[in-house]
Amino acid sequence: MTKTKTQIKTRFAPSPTGAPHVGNIRTALFEWLFARANKGAFLLRVEDTDQSRAIEGSVEQILKALDWLGIDIDEGVIAHDKDKGSEKPYFQSKRLDIYREHAQKLLDKGHAFYCFCSEERLREMREDQQKAKLPPKYDGFCLELSKDEVDEKLKNGKKYVIRMKIPEDGATSFQDAIKGHLVIQNKTIDCQVLIKSDKFPTYHLASVVDDHLMEITHVIRADEWLSSTPKHVLLYKYFGWDEPIWVHLPIILGTDKSKLSKRHGAVSVMEYREQGYLPEAMINFLALLGWNPKTDQEILSVDEIIAQFDIKKINKNNPIFDVTKLNWMNNQYIQKKSVDELACLIDSVHDRNDIIFKKAIALVQDRLEKLSDFDDLTLFLWKLPEYSADILVPKELDKPKTKRMLEIALGKIEKEDQFNEKDLRETFLEYCEHEKLKRGDFLWPLRVAITGMKNSPEVFAVMDILGKDESTERVKEGIGKL
Repeated sequence: MTKTKTQIKTRFAPSPTGAPHVGNIRTALFEWLFARANKGAFLLRVEDTDQSRAIEGSVEQILKALDWLGIDIDEGVIAHDKDKGSEKPYFQSKRLDIYREHAQKLLDKGHAFYCFCSEERLREMREDQQKAKLPPKYDGFCLELSKDEVDEKLKNGKKYVIRMKIPEDGATSFQDAIKGHLVIQNKTIDCQVLIKSDKFPTYHLASVVDDHLMEITHVIRADEWLSSTPKHVLLYKYFGWDEPIWVHLPIILGTDKSKLSKRHGAVSVMEYREQGYLPEAMINFLALLGWNPKTDQEILSVDEIIAQFDIKKINKNNPIFDVTKLNWMNNQYIQKKSVDELACLIDSVHDRNDIIFKKAIALVQDRLEKLSDFDDLTLFLWKLPEYSADILVPKELDKPKTKRMLEIALGKIEKEDQFNEKDLRETFLEYCEHEKLKRGDFLWPLRVAITGMKNSPEVFAVMDILGKDESTERVKEGIGKL
């Protein structure tokens, strides 16, 4: 009997094979956004039927990644050993009896069959197909077995798998919300294994059964599953169930247009957290990987994305994962944070309440692409870098004149009573104006002496952080180099 589906419900169904990478999480995000945009439910199911690939701790990492991004779960797995919902359990390895029961239904209806072919025979079959330049596909050998032959083999404990039957003629069609109407000739569809020899189901049977029982209305997944969808459509037909709406997301590519890999940035999502990316920036960036609000707006809050999210706005073309764009977007979000907020977020040896630490954050905030950049960008504050005398000299001055500029600057520093950014700026700029000096000629050597770098933040803010004594010593060192 077909269940009536009323509430929109999506599901994220990862395998516990390690930390989730950006491709997995982009899929989860789109499923969650669609559920939220339609006041539906978002379900997390763990597809762990392939026990050989399961990695301990993966479920915890998946949950941590979703939690970091603010992707909350309405139903399913909410902890490694805990789930909630009417269709418990949500770990597929704990639902084996359900899959075997449904496989038996397919056998009884004549939509599946026992296959006793050995690995050796299957390997030889594939080799012969490759030599003949035919697509790899089960040849139907065990379909010819009579009921008595099957019963005899089962009675003798012959090792078997259960495969689905495919109609010999005709075609299987389905509607994809992104790609439109698709038609696949049945002769190209393989007799997919549904129950393996270890009595565990394959993804194909387990996902179809679970999606139906858990009342999933929209199956949103990556393009790589598109070729499997005709098999799933047939299984829905065999069981007499209504299909969900199919949504296959274009696969993310690297900047060189090849499949996304670690060299492009396809690393664990939690590695981005460790590098200092903000969750709201990651959400914004991942949402735009294939979805377009059809406006020029690029910085969108989660609420804005949810309000505008529509499957019709998902592009057919493969999106490009551009780390440069991610860094720019993360910088935009960092600039929106208060210094106090960043002090709590930046992983540093400094006391988050320390005034100097907070001044250092304000100094480099507009240059932070990632929070982890903070230490490198502020290292010169705690230790003056080695530099040559040559970079002290502005283009229009020689060394003697540059030395004189620094000596004047030193005198100003030593006489300054209110040693803060505002007063220092007034003192030095007024001197330039009074003496009709070019600011660059006077301030360039001072900035290099203070920071040890050609390119650095504004010198008065740096001096404020360093204090009078350290600023004095650094200028003296610069004079010494000249």
